[in-house]
Parts: sequence; structure tokens; C-alpha cells
Amino acid sequence: MMKELMATNKKNFRRQYKELYPTRRPLVLAVENECKVQKFVSTSIRPTTFIEFPELIDNWQACASFIADHIEYEPLENPTKIPTRLHSPDLVLKSRKGNSFEMATLLCSILIGLGFPALVVSGYATREVTTNDQRRVKCPYIPEKVIEPIFKEELDPKYRLKDPPFLKSHFLMQCEKKKLDAENAILEEKKRQEMLKLEEFERPPPDPENGYRTHAWIAMIKNAPWCYKAEFKIEQKDDEEEISNEPMAFFIEPSTGFVHKLTDPCYQGIESIWNHQNYYVNRQYGKVSIAEMKLDLSDTESWEHFLPGEPFELRKEKVPNEDEEEDETPAEDQALAIEKHLDMPTSWVEMLHVSAVDFEERYVGGEKKENYKYCIYEKYAPYKNTDGLMKRLTIYKTLEYEEPLNVYEWYENRDDFMVKVHRNLIIDEITEEFEKGRNDCLKVFIYNVDENEKIVMKFYSKSRFDCLKEVVYHSNYIEEKYDENRRDLIYYRKFFISDSGSTLITRNIEKIVEKFNRNEKKDAYHDVAIRHFNRSENQVFVQFHYASDAITATTKTFIKPPRSEKEAKFDPSTIEGYIANPWAKQMNDLELYYLLQELMKDEEKSVDCFHARDTEIKEILQIRRQQIAKPLLKFSIFDPLRNESARKMRLQKFEQMKTREMLAKSQQADFLAPYLVRFEDKKPERDEIDVAIQDCLRDFRKNYEDMINELQHRHDEATAELNSLKRFLNRYMDQFSVQEYEKFIQEGENIERYRKIIHQRIIAVKEESNRKYGNLVESIPGRLKQISENKGVSLAYGDSCED
Repeated sequence: MMKELMATNKKNFRRQYKELYPTRRPLVLAVENECKVQKFVSTSIRPTTFIEFPELIDNWQACASFIADHIEYEPLENPTKIPTRLHSPDLVLKSRKGNSFEMATLLCSILIGLGFPALVVSGYATREVTTNDQRRVKCPYIPEKVIEPIFKEELDPKYRLKDPPFLKSHFLMQCEKKKLDAENAILEEKKRQEMLKLEEFERPPPDPENGYRTHAWIAMIKNAPWCYKAEFKIEQKDDEEEISNEPMAFFIEPSTGFVHKLTDPCYQGIESIWNHQNYYVNRQYGKVSIAEMKLDLSDTESWEHFLPGEPFELRKEKVPNEDEEEDETPAEDQALAIEKHLDMPTSWVEMLHVSAVDFEERYVGGEKKENYKYCIYEKYAPYKNTDGLMKRLTIYKTLEYEEPLNVYEWYENRDDFMVKVHRNLIIDEITEEFEKGRNDCLKVFIYNVDENEKIVMKFYSKSRFDCLKEVVYHSNYIEEKYDENRRDLIYYRKFFISDSGSTLITRNIEKIVEKFNRNEKKDAYHDVAIRHFNRSENQVFVQFHYASDAITATTKTFIKPPRSEKEAKFDPSTIEGYIANPWAKQMNDLELYYLLQELMKDEEKSVDCFHARDTEIKEILQIRRQQIAKPLLKFSIFDPLRNESARKMRLQKFEQMKTREMLAKSQQADFLAPYLVRFEDKKPERDEIDVAIQDCLRDFRKNYEDMINELQHRHDEATAELNSLKRFLNRYMDQFSVQEYEKFIQEGENIERYRKIIHQRIIAVKEESNRKYGNLVESIPGRLKQISENKGVSLAYGDSCED
């Protein structure tokens, strides 16, 4: 009956639509499914929630991206006609391909299942959208260059020199400015002309079918009455009253998963929209643009409803007047109750399902390639590539994808924790990025194809004991940068290496430069800021921090004594320097001597640091060569698709446990075994066997006697409580109400029921005791025979058991 009514309503609706809009294209109202049966488009929507995949829960962006990647887009056979088929979302998921209407229906089913206000839109789009041609679209995946912020604040100095007098002619400056402005104007005009030529070159050829290409996409209605999502509900308070705003919307392209605004020119018109509850025809088509359309679906002047009557979600609640009686129905509700209208039939589509294997594979064949403007974007499923490659973005110089300039690669599940690689093909530079977890705490590794160029290594400084933040490794120097959390307050160190020698180890260190942060515990004139160990000239230069009462810094230059004369007499005349404040307290000769001794020791420590750093860098380079040559992948122990060894182990343990349980159920309990443990290491005598049997039988009887005594005690307590309640009721029966009396009667019945259960339990335990005791006595001869064979003792079962 429902099908006949829907068929009649569809015919009538189509007839009225053709009479009202004779020039418009027929509606996408009912289309044949995979069984060649016409089905109403709203019934093809099956609201579904994939709760087994947390990534898709309450995340419409992830759902749109998954459908765009999981389903292969197929353009319509005739782009200017309505579709001839609409396969069910279940079949689309299984076949992994579909046209825009099928993909939009599938995506709408998932979004509605998650509670989002999604509708399928039938309208017209550009050639690039209907053919899924992204070659003129700017790639949204190009990473932006991240500029690391500098947190050091530069304060204006309290004292500064006056600016020199301005001695330039203003007239000459104006002439130069006019000349520069004219040159800049010529350059800007040249750039504008070049941009116009480039736009003309990049503009696609004209489309004779522009404005007539049929397409389907998704509309997300903000502030929709039927949506409960907070992010899609827009309310404002005015004079302490909540006023709902007009509904707004944005579009989702199912073939790409991208979000588009209403003003996007790629969508040229809307014929109709629908969800799983109703079908709406756009009465504003041809009158206003998409951006100017009213999106209030309850406005029948703008949207014609397929099913007459307001849907439940669009009905406004009416607050009854104080004069109305509670049982009186408002006039509007009476009209809605009397109104005869159809309800949308339930969906005919089977339950949607995506397996874990298909969800992880994501792309058809495990990979997908997308062509954008000057870019090619490749995506892969996890573990598709042996090196863990997940995404690759190649940027080219021309629209024909010639002369690659930059390559970005993203990795996952790498054993070396590498997540991103940037290859700059212009300067032949490679930048590798790592996540936390490496033993060397490496964060960024920058190197060049030419091995003689410098190498830059950045580290997670907070994870290292030495707080190392960055190392620049060059054939002529090694530069180190540290975090500010070091105890010695050093934040910069640089080793200058001589050209003599074939390797870094045999080369001599010419100079060491170190910089330190301010130590507030020391006086500024005694706190070292910069020191240079000039090993080639046998000198040490020290610059102290700036004091608050000086605009220059104090410096000292020491001439180190020769190695053969370490114990020579200290000569203060070998010290040179500059004193910023002559009136401040200066170092005496003893303090200068101690300072020189400390600097010489620190120089030896710095040399040791150089060799340690050189060894560490070489080890990192060697490890990176091995990891690049033979990359290894890792997987989680909770991965059900790849942790096959753990899965087999769990299944094996389960089977063993199941076998033990079945064996325990099939065999009788060996009550004598605990009493024979004492004879495990020796041959038992006949008297010892008799004693073990008597102990076993005695303990067996005692166990059941204790159980019976406990049950009998509970039975006696219940009997006494029941008798006490009877005496209480007989004595004070006239003082209780009917409800209280019935309550006591119910309590007495519960006690009686409990007493009967205990009595039955006593009888069952006695029967079980007699039965098991008899089985135990019967099993003793066979058990003794087994002991005799194992221990080599001749035993015979006689009068050891008491009946």
C-alpha cells in the first residue's frame, strides 16, 4: 500500500513540476538501482555509523576524505542528462567505484548517521568538477615554511650615541625617489603583463556545455532545526531571548572531500536537495544565485516539498496559553493531526559495512594519484611500500609536469622514526624530519648531495643530557648550539679546524669560540660572556658580560705558557685587555692566575668535547646510511592485521586452556593425589599407604560434615526467625495497618522460601557426599595399582577403607 501511494505521489509530483517549470530539466526523483528497479532517491540513504573506526566518529572532514579516497570517481555517461542509475551505498562500498550521485548518497548516509545536517544536492557544476579534473586547482597540500620564533627580547639601551647629522640634499633624494618609482612602475607593469599572459595560458579552453553539466554534491546546513551538533547550531541572545539565525550552508565535494563556499563558481545551480526524510525542489532556480538563496527549508515559497506537511523536525513548538486547558489541543496541532500526508519509507539499502582491511587499504589498489596545478600528489596505504612511504608531493616548473623543483615525502611506521623528507632539487638539499623516540634524539637532518657540503643536525634538546639543540658539521668547522638550561650556561660553541690532515681526527683545532649566558650569581665584570681559545697563536681571549653601569665590556687576552714550562712563574705583564669601568673593583694577580688556570683546563675539556662530538656525528651518519639503505618498519602489538605471531600465540593458549577444561570435565577428581605427594621421592610402605587412605577418607567425610552442619545452622536460624515473626504478628496484629501487615506477611514468605531452599540443599549435599564417597572407595584399588607399577611396591587393597 505504501509503495503504491509513493508511486502515485511521484507521478503527480512530476506532472505538476513539468506544468510549473516546463523549461527546467526533469528531476532526479526515482532512479534505477543495481537490480533495475526504480527507487526513490531519499530511500537510498541509509544512515550509518562506523563505530569500529574512531577516526570517523564525530569528524565530518575525515568522513569526506575517506569517501573521496576509498571510492573511485566515475563521470556520468551523459553529463548533460540526469543519471540513469543510482546504485546502493552498500554496493558502492563493495565495488569501490561510483558516480557523483552514488558517492554523495554514500557520504550523506555516513554524515546523517553521525548526526550532521547533510543533504544531497542535485544541480549543475563546471566541467572540471564533473570530470574531477584538478589540474587547474592550487594544491592544498603544499606545506608552508615554518619560521621558528626567536624568544629573546631586544630591549632598547638606556644610553645610545646620537645619530650623525643628516648631510644629504632633499632635492637629490626626491630625484632619486622619482627615478626609483618610475623603474618600479615599469617592473610592476611588466609583472602584470606576465601574469596576464600566464593566466591566459593557464585558462582552460571554453566549454560549450557550460551550465548544463549535471552533478551531485553535499550541502551541510548550519543552524538546521533537526541538527543537535553544537558546532552547527548558531544562536545569539538579544534582550535575554534566544533568536535563531537564518540557516547557512557550505558544500562538500564527494569526489575530492574538499569544502567549498556558496560563492564558489564551480557550482552553477541547484535543482533539488534531499535527505532520508524528504525531497525539496528549489523554486529559486534562475531567480537568484546560489550565494543569495534562502536555505530555510520550511519556507514553501522557496522550497517545494515532495511530502506534504511539515516534517517533525521543522515544526515549531507552540507554547499553550494560560487560558487553554491542559487537555485541550491547540488549533495548529489539530490541523496537523487531521492533515493527511505520507511519511518517507525506510531505506531499502542493506547495512553498510567496511572491513578493517579495506579501511586500512583506503585507496583502490592501495594507492592514488592526484594531479594539481604544477603538482602531483601521490597517496599510499600503510605498509604498501617497504620504506613506509605514505604521501609524496612533487612540485614542477610547468603545467605539463616537467622539471621537478621540490619533492615532499611523508612516512609512517618507520623504525628510525622518520616522518617527513623534503628534497630541494634546485640546490640539491635534503631535509629529513623525525619524531621523538630516537636514541640520538635527532629531530631534523639537513644535508646535501655533495658530501663536501655542510651537514645540519637539529635535536630534541630537552631529551638530551647535554641540551644540544643544533650541530653544523663542515669540513672546516663544527658549530654547536645549546638550550638555555645547561648548568654551565653555554649556548654556543664553534670549532675551527685547520686544512692540514686528511681526516678530522688528524686535523688540528685552530680556534674554539664559546658563548655563555649571564650568571646572576656573579659580578658582571667577573662573569665570562665570550671566550676564544686561539690554539694556533697560543692565546686565550675572554670578554665579560656588560655591566649595568657600563656601555662597553671588559676584555682580557692571556698568553698561555709553553707546555714545557707549565710550572713557570706567572707573569702578569703577558695579560692585555680593556677595562670598561676603571673605578670598579679589578682582579688582582692571584685571581688572574686562577682564571688562567681555569681557562686552560676548560680548553682541554673543550678539545675532548670536540672529539666526542666528532665521534657522535660519524656514528649518526653511519646509522643513517644503514637506515636509508635498508629501511625497517614497525607495527603496534595491537595491530590485528599484522601481529600474526602474537595472534597465533593467543590462539594457541586459548586452545590449550580449552583442552584442559574439557579434560578436567571428562575425568573424575583424584582425591587421593594430595596425600600421595609425600611419597614422590621414596618407595611407600604398606602402613604408610593405609595411613594416607584413612586420612583421605576422614578429610573427605569431615569436609562434607562441615558443609552439612553449616547449612543446618542456617536452616535453624531461619526457622527461629520465622517462629519469632509468627509470635510477633499474633501478639500485635491489631496494631498494624493493612499495608504494614501485608509487608510482614511478605517477609515471612521470603523467610519460609529461604528455609525450604536450605533444606533442599542439605538433602542434595548428603546425596552428593554418599555418591562421591562410594566413587572414591571404588577408585582406590585402581589408584593403588598405578602406584605399585610406578614405585615398584607390591600393594593389595584390603580392609583399609571403612564403609
